[in-house]
Amino acid sequence: MELYEQVSNLINDLRNEYFTVRMLCAILNVNSSHGRHAVSDILARLTQEGRIIYDKRNARYRNTKEGELGKAVFCAHPKGYGFLLMDEGEDLFVPASRTNGAFHHDTVLYRKKDGRKGEAEVIRVLQRGMTYMAGVFVNDGGGRFVVPDEQRFVADIYIPPKRDMGARNGQKVAVRITHYPTDNRNNPEGEVVQILGYPDEKDVDMLSVATNYGLSQVFPPEVEARAEAIAQSVSESELTGRTDLRGEVIFTVDGEDARDLDDAVSIVEQEDGTYILGVHIADVSHYVSAGGDIDKEAFRRGTSVYLPQMVFPMLPKTLSNGICSLYEGVDRLTLTCRMRIDGRGKVLECDIFPSVIRSKHRMTYTAVQAILDGDMDVRAQYADIVSDIEAMARLTRILETKRERRGNIDFVTEEPLFVHDEHGEVVDIRLAEHSFAHKIIEEFMIAANESVAQYATDCGYPCMYRVHAKPDGEKLKALYALMRGLGLDVKRTRESHNSVLQKGLSLAKDTPYFRLVNDVMLRTMQKAKYSDVNTGHFGLAAECYCHFTSPIRRYPDLTVHRIIKTAIAGKMTDKAIDTYINLCRDAAPQCNLTEKNADEAERRADDVKKCAYAARLIGCTFEAYVSGVTERGIYAQLPNTVEGFIPIEQLGCTEFDPENFCLYGDGVRIRLGDAVTVRVASVNRQACKIDFDIVPHDDE
Repeated sequence: MELYEQVSNLINDLRNEYFTVRMLCAILNVNSSHGRHAVSDILARLTQEGRIIYDKRNARYRNTKEGELGKAVFCAHPKGYGFLLMDEGEDLFVPASRTNGAFHHDTVLYRKKDGRKGEAEVIRVLQRGMTYMAGVFVNDGGGRFVVPDEQRFVADIYIPPKRDMGARNGQKVAVRITHYPTDNRNNPEGEVVQILGYPDEKDVDMLSVATNYGLSQVFPPEVEARAEAIAQSVSESELTGRTDLRGEVIFTVDGEDARDLDDAVSIVEQEDGTYILGVHIADVSHYVSAGGDIDKEAFRRGTSVYLPQMVFPMLPKTLSNGICSLYEGVDRLTLTCRMRIDGRGKVLECDIFPSVIRSKHRMTYTAVQAILDGDMDVRAQYADIVSDIEAMARLTRILETKRERRGNIDFVTEEPLFVHDEHGEVVDIRLAEHSFAHKIIEEFMIAANESVAQYATDCGYPCMYRVHAKPDGEKLKALYALMRGLGLDVKRTRESHNSVLQKGLSLAKDTPYFRLVNDVMLRTMQKAKYSDVNTGHFGLAAECYCHFTSPIRRYPDLTVHRIIKTAIAGKMTDKAIDTYINLCRDAAPQCNLTEKNADEAERRADDVKKCAYAARLIGCTFEAYVSGVTERGIYAQLPNTVEGFIPIEQLGCTEFDPENFCLYGDGVRIRLGDAVTVRVASVNRQACKIDFDIVPHDDE
């Protein structure tokens, strides 16, 4: 038996006892200096693996206790401390003295602190999170450094001589970190790999955000080569085994600027009152082979990311904007989900099959809404599909009503739309329009996603589910208390039932408290995620749900396509089942990570654009509402979603009531959702921070 195995078995036998190198050597009868060094090295290795812990207080080792160690992502604070982001439960606080060389976004091994609930220390860094980042190049004569845009990366990066690519003082650059220090007292070292330009030059702001979040519009050469080799038209040989739908009335509905058109729809209204709804999705899996170069890169990216005026696609443009995109008047390979739906919105039958379509029109939400609003010019332009669109509207209302009966919660969310001039500067921010035309496509995609998930579940096949857990019990309790305090007649149930929350939102709709209830309810919700285990979707009140309708821009959808195509082809063997079980198990956490990264990048990009716009508004006064309440002050949001901070010192408040989301004191009370008048005080574009001043009524 090797020494490593002997030491490992002995330590397991010791269980909760403390031990030293000398003690283990004595038990194992290791007497030589070489042997003692070998045992010491083994203990160091086991410590690195997290199996044992060295207790500095008594200079001894011990086995780890269950739940004592764990793996998590470290989220740093500019002041040096940080938090460990937990998949479940509250995040753990890490004091600055216990970060042990961890930087922002690093994956770390941690240990919970004895006797200190909610606190932990970093044992070691498992994987660096930020190896590339954007920052400002500084050459002050005493050395070359890059000051990171990400303020939570708490150290400037030293650039050795001849590693700066000729960058000039004040330019934005992309830097690759080549060496990390063993603790946080020294600077990391790196090299400049790209000069982005000066901060005020066009697109530099978005390129900086993209660099910080690891986004790129450039694909590896081998991936581009594979994509370029794919034919850009459908051949007759590719139609074998597909249902020919090219003669049917099928069309796409997207935004004016959309280029990756991955879904098309069709409808037939039957004499018996049922509807035949067709949802036709680009068959990306036909072109992207599992395990190939394109697939591996798509898996790594996980999702397309959309920043203002920039797209970072999951697939090369040859696919995403080419052969996979369902353009008008050309043959395209699709996977069709055809559903027969009755007058109450119940899916009576569902058939999923490979197909080929030829889209009749490239419709926009604007044009569809104009048809529904009675615009005679637009109705004449698309006379051949007016009746189809009207039938789609009728079916949409049926599906909406069904989901309302089921307990669907219809939150109000606001999305900014940035208006740029020819130089790329933001000249206005508006709210993105969400018309009934958007609702049509949303409802049809939800119906297809749910039907496909139900098919996989009924067959007992593996699937990449989209799951959404019930709200946390304590948060739900606080929400019920808040609604009762507002006079809303909502009875708390033992189970967090969707219809109870739906009723609360409905009761608040015509009251001054609607925004407050809507926002607090949103914060009560957990985040939806991907999983290989079906636990249902609370927000949609669905027993099972998946993402099937966007394989051009989401890897989970591509995975579901592969599973479904294998199943309907009758090839779901035991080996295939095992393969897909493992694929879903591996892909779900990766897709959750890439989705989170994309969400953060998009929020950061929006904040950068909002700061640039707000810098033009300093001194201007606006009506706003309280969008956040903390013990330090409040956040106020303008109608166009620009948000700024107001410190508590300005508010005349001294007390913070987290349960009721308010600050109060000296006869003043400010609550989440309250209307306030604010003045734009200052903008820190480097920190991406906007400050407002509160405007007393007599100053207006």
